[in-house]
This record gives sequence, structure tokens and C-alpha cells, in this order.
Amino acid sequence: MIKANANITTKYGHIIDKQINDVFPAWVLNNFSVEIIELTAGKALYELAYNPDLYRKVPAPNAYELLSGQAVMALADSLLVFPVLAQIEQDREIVTLNSSTEFLRPVKSGKVTIKAKVIRAGSKVIRGQVEILDTNNELCALSIICYIYI
Repeated sequence: MIKANANITTKYGHIIDKQINDVFPAWVLNNFSVEIIELTAGKALYELAYNPDLYRKVPAPNAYELLSGQAVMALADSLLVFPVLAQIEQDREIVTLNSSTEFLRPVKSGKVTIKAKVIRAGSKVIRGQVEILDTNNELCALSIICYIYI
């Protein structure tokens, strides 16, 4: 589920609704409970609610949970779309062309913050960056993603 406050939905509701209703697969919508905190042309801030299905368990003696790498990459690819579409203000479709993720430290269970921004929006390719931060606001993963117009 993806939700946003009234100010964001007033300005960008058409973008959010299109992604929810026509683009995102059900498994993304069913597993990622994301709140859009800020959304502007080219920039967004999100919070991910805890879902135990997204975490892998590290056994004793350490015994903690880590956000899975697959979830991190899917979050990055899914959530960069909103600031991209808010910036390009076009009804053109985009698809992922390339994605690279660096895992810098584990994301343990707790508050997860996602920051997404457009680096460059060209006439054919859009490049962006997504940061995944843990409950201590430490950078845990960094993704660079390119979309292409189709």
C-alpha cells in the first residue's frame, strides 16, 4: 500500500493512482506499506512500515532481522518512479533500463527511510539515485537507476 497526505495527493494524485492501478504488480502493493512524506519534481522522501515478510532472520547468537536485498532493490526501483514522473510531467511510459545497488550496511528492523532523487532527465533516459536509511538515519544502501522512455 502506498499512501500520501492530502497536499501530495492534490498535486500528484494522478501519478500515484496510475502507478497503483496500472503499473505496480500486486506483490509490490501487498508487501510494501509506504508513506510518501514529501514529493516534489525530482525528489521524494518515504517511510517504510515494518513487514516481517520483507526481513530475513539472522540466527542466534546474534538473532536479529535484516531487510532482504531483494526488497531493497524493489523499493528503490518502485519508489524512484514518483519523483521522476513528477519532474518530467509527461504521460510517456518509462521502464527500468539499468539498476545498480551498493549494500553498505545491513538494514535492521525498525524505521526505514527512503530518499529518491532525479540526477538527470534527458530526452530518452532518466537517471536517479535512491538512498535507504535505517532507524539511526545511517545510509545502508545506495541505488543508481536508469529509466528509458518507451
